[in-house]
Amino acid sequence: MEKKLMATIDQFIVKVNLLLKEFLAAWTMYDVGRDAIDTISNDVSIAPCVGYNQRVAPIPILFIKQYKRQYPHFILEVYQNKLVQVWNGLLNDIFCLLLEEHMAGTRKFVELKKQQIKVDFRSDEHLLVQLKESCSKDFAFWEYDDRPKVINNVLNPDGKRQKELRNIRKHILIRNVIQYAGGIVNDYLLKELGSKEIILKDKVGKQMSLKKDDKILLSIPELYDFLSCLLYVAQTWRG
Repeated sequence: MEKKLMATIDQFIVKVNLLLKEFLAAWTMYDVGRDAIDTISNDVSIAPCVGYNQRVAPIPILFIKQYKRQYPHFILEVYQNKLVQVWNGLLNDIFCLLLEEHMAGTRKFVELKKQQIKVDFRSDEHLLVQLKESCSKDFAFWEYDDRPKVINNVLNPDGKRQKELRNIRKHILIRNVIQYAGGIVNDYLLKELGSKEIILKDKVGKQMSLKKDDKILLSIPELYDFLSCLLYVAQTWRG
């Protein structure tokens, strides 16, 4: 398993670093365009192509300029979500590797303990294949806390990087609140964090406190902190 595990984690590290470069490119283009758009007269309209010989109704450039303040937060939210996606992908990939090792008899996945497995005896697929698919599908719907925990118990039995794992969990919760609650700090988020506030870094890297009903606005230092935690944990799991 060691070679496959290292290759899987190495691929994750490459993806994370590529996302960092993509983000910096998007941010740089935003920085350049932010100033350039101010040089365009408010009387100008644009009509982007949305299909073959098809354009939307003209949109005044003044309307576009109104999004200047919102757009940087949009970029940060997009790349935070992308980092969450590749992290979840890593958890799933490692879980499948551990299952394969158990089925091959090379390493028992005792940390998984007892699971309920569904098999279809009408299927031509081998029972072991169905077992793996059933476990893998179920794993994707586990509570978040349980997914990294079972993998961490295997690859990091000494329990290192707890601070980083907590920060990753914080960002999973933030992503959920951004997607499903408009980015507003709510009771659910604070309850999950076990706190009356959430601490984030502002645009210059200083800590700021957000309380219930405050709007979550990500910053480059906060995103980079999240990205760094992902890499630290991945390196620890790699050994």
